[in-house]
Amino acid sequence: MQRTFAWTALSSATLAAMALFSTVPAGAVSITEFPGVLAGTGPNVITLGPDGALWYTEFGSSKIGRITTAGVVTEFATPPNSTPYGITTGADGALWISDQVSPKIRRMTTAGVVTEFPIPSGNTTSGITRGPDGNIWFTEQTTASIGRITPAGVILELPISAGSTGPAPYMGYSLVTSANGAPTTIVAGPDGLMWFTEKNGAKVARLNADTSSTEFAISGPAIGITAGPDGALWFVEEGANKIGRVTTAGMVTEFAVPTPGSLPFGIASGPDGALWFAEFGAGKIGRITTTGAISEFPVPSPNSSVYTIVNGPDQALWFTESDANRIGRLDPAASPSPLVSAVLPTSRSVQVGSTATVFATLINSAGTPATGCHIVPITPVAANFSYQATNSATNAPIGSANTPVDVGAGAAQSFVISFATAAAFAPTDTALGFSCTGVPAASNNVGLNTLLLSASPSPVPDVVALAATLSSDGILSVPGVAGSNAFAVATVNVGAGGAITAVADTGPVLLPVAISLCQTNPASGKCISAVGPSVTTTINANETPTFAIFATASGAIPFAPASNRIFVHLKDAGGVVRGSTSVALRTQ
Repeated sequence: MQRTFAWTALSSATLAAMALFSTVPAGAVSITEFPGVLAGTGPNVITLGPDGALWYTEFGSSKIGRITTAGVVTEFATPPNSTPYGITTGADGALWISDQVSPKIRRMTTAGVVTEFPIPSGNTTSGITRGPDGNIWFTEQTTASIGRITPAGVILELPISAGSTGPAPYMGYSLVTSANGAPTTIVAGPDGLMWFTEKNGAKVARLNADTSSTEFAISGPAIGITAGPDGALWFVEEGANKIGRVTTAGMVTEFAVPTPGSLPFGIASGPDGALWFAEFGAGKIGRITTTGAISEFPVPSPNSSVYTIVNGPDQALWFTESDANRIGRLDPAASPSPLVSAVLPTSRSVQVGSTATVFATLINSAGTPATGCHIVPITPVAANFSYQATNSATNAPIGSANTPVDVGAGAAQSFVISFATAAAFAPTDTALGFSCTGVPAASNNVGLNTLLLSASPSPVPDVVALAATLSSDGILSVPGVAGSNAFAVATVNVGAGGAITAVADTGPVLLPVAISLCQTNPASGKCISAVGPSVTTTINANETPTFAIFATASGAIPFAPASNRIFVHLKDAGGVVRGSTSVALRTQ
């Protein structure tokens, strides 16, 4: 059974990638602004929340804002004397917030319940991010320190001093960085280590695994930093007006921003395989490919002061306008990359200590071979990542693990990807970077080449789900604007048994379609449960139930397979997703 499943997953991954490549629509960048943010709130840092909404800090009002992909804004109060600044989603499914005035780290649930954790040293905090160890890491800019807080609220700090290792190693790290370097933004790198920028030191630094740290000199003060889809770190240099790239080996490359005095500030990896950055001084959003080509797009509102930017759940970039008091959404044009990738299954849910494996396919549509092709994790999770090329006919690994390969012109290469989990974390849409030397990275599409991954302390259901359409290409074509069609989902529970509820929706994109489903007889395909919005059944270990999903359109649905999709989620009794799959949706 295992070999049959592997072959099916790999073949389906190839079909999904081909379908996406052959139908990516041409288009131009479009920007939408949402004025629901109140005047004077000063939205600053924005992040993707655990609930699929965008969450941001309001520096001027001391509140936390939430905006849905439909533009609905909600605000949550923080305790008195708060000045929230940085915000990130933790492995526990909550929001974690830094404060540049009050010496505290705060945890906020999606219901707005706040818990405060005082900083032992009394220092204030700036940048904050989720680490690959399942903890939250933060910077103490004014005192040149790095901190870490566990999900239980235990805080450790290390003051940084020039030319020495400072006090006893912090979590195994002894930092040697510039005095008063003002560590600003911190992020998990694709190498599993933490990287941060130094605003005053004009450097980027890496926390090494051998209890040391390493600095890399750059042209000017650095602010934002992010992991790129090419396995490098990308950062912005506010004073030097440049975008920088540093490999995990420390090789730095810099690219000048075309607009003088643009003051680049925030940066994020986008859904199109490029990096996007906020130009605070120019009121623009910039885009840079992994090969260094830069384009810029003005924000409609004057004096917007674009501050930070994040990749949303809807194949768009979301950003803050701190002076215009708005949240913006940028819909990028189609990726110019000749690379297309797919992952199957798109969800795994394992017990801590277990390894989750999935299959991937990378297609090179160019007329010339692609060299040095590799896969890196972009989203940090508490797991050790590896990849290896496979023989597409036998699924047997070939070559060596974590070794780049070449992909011929018009050819495809299959891979097996593994995450060896080390700590518990909530379901996380884990973005993967598929990149080759000298060409833009592949676009990143939720439900196609991302993995919804979780690790639990105890055994849980792990439902591997694969969808099949009548056309066998992963596309559900509905005849006419009021027609109906259906597709099937086959599953196997490779985890613990339990009650599972199957539901289907269109994700963050609202589409004119009514969806229902039922459990089916695997042999005949006929419904054995009532047809409705959900169906609950017990799936024991190794059982293989099947489902049918029915879609009836009530309007035209264009063919945009990266965004217009039907997602099937298989949730446990606690509402946690333990399996998922999806198909592209269109009307004809």
